[in-house]
This record gives sequence, C-alpha cells and structure tokens, in this order.
Amino acid sequence: MLNAVFRFGEFRLDTVKRELRRGDEPIDVPARVFACLAYLIEHRERAVPQSELIAAVWRRDNVSDTQLFQLILRARRLVGDSADRQEAIRTIAGFGYRWVVATTVEANGDAGATIPGSRATDAPADATSAKNGTEAIDEPEGEKKGTEVIDGPEGGNRRPFAASVNYLRPLFRRPLFRGVLMLLALVSIATALFLRHRAETIAPASAGADATLHVAVRPLEVGSGPDVAWVRLGGMDLVADRLRRAQLAVLPSEATLGVLTAGKADADGAAARLRRDAGIGLVVDGRVMRDHAAWNVVLHGALDGTRDAQASATDNDLVGALRRASDQLIVALGRGVPAEPADAASAERLQRVRAALLADDPASAKATLESIPDAQRDDGETRLLHAQVEQRLGHYDVAEQELTQLLERKPTSDDAYLRMRVFITRGSGRIRLGRAQEARADFDGALAAHGASNYEHALGEAYLGRGASSTIANDYAAAADDLGRARVVLAQSGDRLAVARADLEWALLDSARGAAAQAMPRYEAAARQFEAFAAMRPLKSALIGLQDVQLDQLQNHAALATIDRTTALAAGGGDPLLLRVLTLMRARILLACGELRAVHAALAAAEAGDQGYLALSRDDLRMRVLRVELALAEGRREDAAREAGPLPATLMPEDADDTLQAKANLWRQRAIPPTVATPGAAIAPSTRTDAGSRAGAPYRRLAEAERAFALGHTDDADRAWHQALDLADADGTPRTMAMVIQSWATALIAQGRLGDAAALAGRVGAWAADDYDCALLQLRLAHALGEPAGWRNALAAARELAGEREIPAELTVAPIPRGAGKGDGGN
Repeated sequence: MLNAVFRFGEFRLDTVKRELRRGDEPIDVPARVFACLAYLIEHRERAVPQSELIAAVWRRDNVSDTQLFQLILRARRLVGDSADRQEAIRTIAGFGYRWVVATTVEANGDAGATIPGSRATDAPADATSAKNGTEAIDEPEGEKKGTEVIDGPEGGNRRPFAASVNYLRPLFRRPLFRGVLMLLALVSIATALFLRHRAETIAPASAGADATLHVAVRPLEVGSGPDVAWVRLGGMDLVADRLRRAQLAVLPSEATLGVLTAGKADADGAAARLRRDAGIGLVVDGRVMRDHAAWNVVLHGALDGTRDAQASATDNDLVGALRRASDQLIVALGRGVPAEPADAASAERLQRVRAALLADDPASAKATLESIPDAQRDDGETRLLHAQVEQRLGHYDVAEQELTQLLERKPTSDDAYLRMRVFITRGSGRIRLGRAQEARADFDGALAAHGASNYEHALGEAYLGRGASSTIANDYAAAADDLGRARVVLAQSGDRLAVARADLEWALLDSARGAAAQAMPRYEAAARQFEAFAAMRPLKSALIGLQDVQLDQLQNHAALATIDRTTALAAGGGDPLLLRVLTLMRARILLACGELRAVHAALAAAEAGDQGYLALSRDDLRMRVLRVELALAEGRREDAAREAGPLPATLMPEDADDTLQAKANLWRQRAIPPTVATPGAAIAPSTRTDAGSRAGAPYRRLAEAERAFALGHTDDADRAWHQALDLADADGTPRTMAMVIQSWATALIAQGRLGDAAALAGRVGAWAADDYDCALLQLRLAHALGEPAGWRNALAAARELAGEREIPAELTVAPIPRGAGKGDGGN
C-alpha cells in the first residue's frame, strides 16, 4: 500500500495512519473496507478487475460475490456514494470497479497536484451516517470493534447485516412478481429465438455426420461507412444461420458477443475464451470487401487448432455473397447445403433488424422493419420479428395481436418451426401479464408442432417456458419435469448460455416452493455464468431472485448490495417494466434497512412512471402498502390511516388469497385498529389449497390475533397467535416466523407474561443481531425484566440497526432493577 494521504471532497484518507476523516471527524472503518478504498484510489487510473480487488483485500480467492458486493456497498456509503450515483466508485459491468472522483494525493505529508478521475466533481457532501459504515464485512477477529465475522467462507459465523420492518412476502411466493421475473428470464428465450430465426427447418443430420461439433461465428470485418456498418453483426448472424441450417450446433450470436465482450482480449485470446468458456470447436471469422460493384466475402474456420477450413464468394448482392461463402464453408466441413430461404427479397433488411437487436437497439430495429415495402411485410418471419421487436420495446399488446394473427393462419408443412417460435414468443409475453395458464397453453402448442423434435433448440426453449409457467401456476411437479427435460435438450444443443437459463429457472422454482437453501447458491452460480457471457438480461433476473431470497432470510444489507448491483446494470436500459420492478424492490429493501428518506425517493420515482400499468400488475396495491408501512415507521399514524383506507379487507375473488392480499389486510388493520365501537369483521383463511392461499394463511391468523387482542379477547387472541405460529413454522421462512413472534411476544410483555414472552423472544434471538424488529423485541423484554446490563446491550444493538427509525422513548430510559423474589409476571 502506497504511503500517502488522499483527499477527495470533504474526505481525507491516510494510508500511513490507516485513517479516514470527513472534515475533522474521524470515521471508524473496518479493515477490509479501508483496504478496498485505498486500493481503488491508488489504482484510480484504471478499472480494477473483481478478481484483483478480491486478491488485494482478502489475500485469497475463495470469496463469494455477495461478500464483494457488501464490501463495495459499505465503501460507497462511507464516502457518501451509492450505486445510483456512482460518483466515487463506478461499476464496470462484467469486469470490476474504478475510482472516478477527483482526488488530490499528498506523499510523505507534501501536497501534490490534483489528479482527476473520470469525473470532474468531488464526492457529495451528504454522506451517509458514519455508523452505517462500521459494520464489518467478513472481518477476522481483532480487526474491528464491536462487530463479528460475516459469512466467512472458512465456516466463520454467518452474520448477514439486516435491519427490517415488516414487509410483504417474498416476491417469488407471489404469482404476479414471479411472472415479472419469469418474463425477464423468458425475454432471453425470445432473444435467442430472434437470432436463431429460420435456423432449424431441415431434416436432422444424416447418420455419420459430426453432430457434436460446436461452432461460434465472430463479428465480421467490414469497411467503414454507414451503409455497411450493419454487416459486422448482421452478416455474422446470417453466416451463423446458414451453418445452423446444415445441422451444426452454432452458439447463438448474442451468447458469442457476450463471451467476447466479457473477455476483453485480443483476437487469439478471444478465440481461446470461446473454446474454454463455451466449449466451441470451430471458430469462424470473416472479412467483407467491396470491389467496384461486387462484394467479396472470405470466411475462415479454425477447427480447434487441428485444421482450417476456407471459403470465399463474390456476388453483386451482399447477402448473396454472404450466403454463397457460408455454403462453401459448409461443403468444406462435409455437410450438405441447406435450401434457400423463402424470403430472399427482404433478407438484407431482416439482417439489418437482427443486427440492431444484437446491438440492443430495438428502436432502430423497428425503424428498419417499417422501411420494408408493404408487399413484403406479410411474410411470416417479418411479422414474427416485428412482434419480437415490439416486445423488446414494451408494447406487449401490439405484439400479442400480431402473434395471434400469425397463428390464425392455416398451418402448412414448411412453417412448423415458425409456429413453434410464434407460440414461444406469445407465451413469454403472457407470462408478463401473469396469465400463466394461457402461457402454458402456448408452450403446449409449440411442443405439439409437427416435427417439433427436429428443432432441438426451440424444443428446449418450449420446455423451459412451460416449466416457468408451471412454476407461476404453483404446479411444481410439472415445472420440475419440464425444466429437467429442457436442461437435457439444451445441453445437447451445445448452448451453454441456454443451460444457464435453465438453471436460473430451477432457482426460481426453488424460491417458489420455499427452498431458499437450494435457491441461493443456484442464483449465485447462474449469475456467475451470465456474467461470464456478459448476458445482462438473464444476469439481472438472477440478481433479482438472489436479493429476494436474501431479504426473505433477513439478510437485508446483502439484499441491498445485490439490488444496487442490479440497478447499476439496468441503468440506461430503458425497460420500463424492469425499472419499475427494481424501484419497488429497492423501496422495500431500504425500508427493511431503516433508510426511510430513501424509501420516499424510491416511491416518488415509481409513482412518476406509467400509471396505466399499475392496476394490471397490482403495483398500486404494493405501493399503498409500502406507504402505510413507511408512515407507521415514521410515527405518522393519521397518514397511515388515510393511506390504509382503500386497502382490501376481504379475500380475493373465488375465495383465493395470496401474501400480498393478506398482508394488505394486516397493515390496514394495524393502521386503523379495531375498537369496541367498530370491531370490524374477522377474515378466515382461504379454504383453497393452492400455494398462494397457503402462503397468506399465517398473516390471516396474525391479523385475527391482533384484532381479538385489541378487543380484549385475550384467549381468542392466544389461540389465533398459536395457529399463526404453527403455520409460519410449517412455512419455514425466517421473516414470516419473526413477524408472528414479534407481534405475540410484544402482547405478552404488555400483559406482564414475561416467561411466555421470553420463550418466544428466545426463538428469534439469533436474528436480533441482524433484524431491527427482533432486536427491538429483545430490548422490550430486557426492559420489562429490569435487567440493566441486558438492557444496555439490547439498546446498543437496536440503535445499531435502527437506521432512521425512532426507538420508543420509554425503552431508552434505564429500567428499574427488579427486586429479588418478584418472579416473572406469573409465569
């Protein structure tokens, strides 16, 4: 570490004294957070890879992504930065981090010149409270004060940071949010099918053909000029399509670009990365040149370092030259040349559209589609591509109308693959609307297409989509069966990115059925795979799933680090659905961490978006519940009651239920407590056995317990609390159990039944170091028991987790020590 003093904004970091100051005030910094800041500042002239930062800070490589994200989260907070602003530490997606704030260096106490980072502005002055940065990130004993080891990979105490208020049930246990996340994952399916367009429309390879050869086509070399810029990616995709038609297992163009983008290596290194990370045997490169009126295309295939294949062609038509060169390469590889496509007249424009999609520019893709003459727009491939572009732009109603019209055409023997992709694309859009049964019917239609088994990759995608829709419909056995089939078929196709998507769907299934222990490592593994391929869309889906499980397990600060990372990846993407989902998720996590002002900002951002989507998605209900929780956390009871008025006080239609509906009723009751004059009506749990109704049951009984207690019916309240706890235990989710226990034990303390309260509080004692409400319960009990030492410790723990929440004033006053022989309140 360089012996120097670094100044940036109001901060001063001294590597000799190992000290960080804001103005004249020293800030307590955990050792690893200090090492992270110092290393990034010392190497501010470049981006630091994640692996290098891990090696510098931990001195080992067996460090999880979550630990690194928590470290960056704490480092940012200490210097007044955040994942939204990134004014000091910027995330380099798929690579690492870079220090970007203007910094002055003083070596050996001598002032130096100002050395700007990538930004010309200093760190903002409104830094987060210093105490938020004192919690340790996987620190060994002796390196910090008053903290413990967090998630140590060598088996240290697992102490995720968490501080929560009550919130809605986990996203994946609620059908609508599961649908949103499934759509984000299925967008990747549709994208893969964009790029495979008419790829599998011939009979299977003849016996004896090398069906195991996996191929990747890299972007083509082209000259300069706007008229040929599209050829770099569009020509790459056309060559890949022709090779795939010859029954070669060709990596989707999006996956190829992901591997190359993540590698950031020279040409030889990129080829090696494709072989290593994607299992590629044949790497195809190409060059496109213009010779007066003719186009010359040269292709070169390097076959795993053992032999090469060459091909070239000249034609006055660029697409024709690309196709002819591809066919010559196919012959050189010992394969049969596929049939000509039926839509040759519009081939170049369609390749331009696909090039725009590969460049993640759906607006340009739509403009190119609209330039196609009307006479050629009725082609099936063109209409499917139009619908897929509209989906990418968020116009799901337009896309569904187009796809439905396509399916209403009379099927012919040569459009089976087209129909498969139409069904798959419509099914993915219907999942976005929470219409799981209709989506499943679409995937059934794809699987029932004539000769579906001939189209290996589409077959795998159809199984994957049907498994996803079965998960949303809570048909977990059917989901597991289809996801297992999908993984086998996709693995046989040689598409490792598609296999990673299948693994993501398994994680979603685990989350939906409450198997968090299995889901969390699956999400982390899928995220690593997607990052290796630079596949940003499924990476965001994996991170959304991971943060939800973390929050469900009371790992609130880990969830905040994950959502910060996801938000940074989504920045600038322009996907309104994803941005709304992330904004609401972020608001919930911030509320759990006690960052109340930030919750206000997040809700304002969500409310500023397109309101037409709210009623359909039930986001209006989610936001209202959040506003009620926020008002109660801030002590604004009148505001809470006003917000709670429109919340539902009944079951869903047809006696159905889910956690959102049940918790909305619970928070309505908490904001508008029942009285003898207005007792309200009890809501019995749903008698249905679907997963949503079962998930809402603990909260229905909890609401009835609190209602009975408020009306003075303590025996009825105890029975309802007991039932709620039994249901929560059966569910097995820490947050559900904690919510019931906090409610019941608080009531027992109020009655002086301290022995019963202590028994319950002991069940959540292990979570009190992470969860504010659990810590507050320990404080209430210690205060009621009159234990000064225990009260002091509990008060310190609650203050550490409170964030911007106010601890009840009566609990901050030292209790009167209990006299000997007073017992425990009759217990």
